[in-house]
Amino acid sequence: MRLRKILAAALSLAIICGAPTCLRGSSITALGSGQSSIPNPFNKQNDEEVLYDGKSWVQPVEWNVPTINTREYNGGIMLFFDKISFDPENVRGKTQRVYFSLRGIKDEVSMVRFHIFYDTRLKVKAGSDGEVAAAGKAVKGFDTGSVMVEEGQLEFYAYSNDKALVDGSLFTIDFIIPENAEQGELYPIGIMFVKDDVGNDLFIDRAQSEAGRLQMAYVFQKGIYNGWIKMNGEKRKPALMLGDPNGDGKVDAKDATFVLKEYALRSTDGVTEPLPPEIETAADVNADSFIDAKDASSILAYYSYISTGGTGAMEDFLAK
Repeated sequence: MRLRKILAAALSLAIICGAPTCLRGSSITALGSGQSSIPNPFNKQNDEEVLYDGKSWVQPVEWNVPTINTREYNGGIMLFFDKISFDPENVRGKTQRVYFSLRGIKDEVSMVRFHIFYDTRLKVKAGSDGEVAAAGKAVKGFDTGSVMVEEGQLEFYAYSNDKALVDGSLFTIDFIIPENAEQGELYPIGIMFVKDDVGNDLFIDRAQSEAGRLQMAYVFQKGIYNGWIKMNGEKRKPALMLGDPNGDGKVDAKDATFVLKEYALRSTDGVTEPLPPEIETAADVNADSFIDAKDASSILAYYSYISTGGTGAMEDFLAK
């Protein structure tokens, strides 16, 4: 039923726009399925914010007008996701609603289509009606629909024959916070302009007026602000590997050099402060409570071992 609703709405939108102006009628059945996978820059899972990139915008060739200069737009429209943070112990496994809102709309808009991307550590919780993005007050009275294109990417659209957007929430998405969420983690959520086998994303009036085209060009180049869900606190550093006191993720000659320099300082009373415990443990390979040439020798031996095809952790190597 939901798929038929989506297809019917998309077909109506194509008729309203005058296919192939906005959507190519022959490709309607591709909505939300069969689309080429789009790289998801929000799913790097590196706990970094993803700013909106207006370079993804491509002016529709169907407009058949010179490239629009957004400097001519004198409005102050903003479309933005929430940025919210929590203490992880309070939200693990719970559902959090995120809003995508509109402020400062200037010219009439009766057709919208957005692609939403997110970090797949988050899971989308669909509503009782099966929708993955629930229509908000800004599109009250519109025909709306949403679909999960693939994990990490959603699509939302809304259109009306006789109504126009107003300031307010365009849609909301319910995300389930990971059960293993840790402090310092950040899950980005945002928009990318997409032109696919259905057509291009939209934010325009039915007549596609000159003012409407200018506003749409501005929105998809400069008017969108991505958001995130963030866990409060400093990100915990991963434990250092045994034999990797410099913390670069590998055991090599640099680590042996680190150990020898530390040993030289200690041998000449040059050390004034102890190393952090995690570095001390990583450098003291033989666990004799001393950082000395024996540890450096073991590191070099292990480095030689793995450089010639050896496998296994430092602990296993030392146990042989």
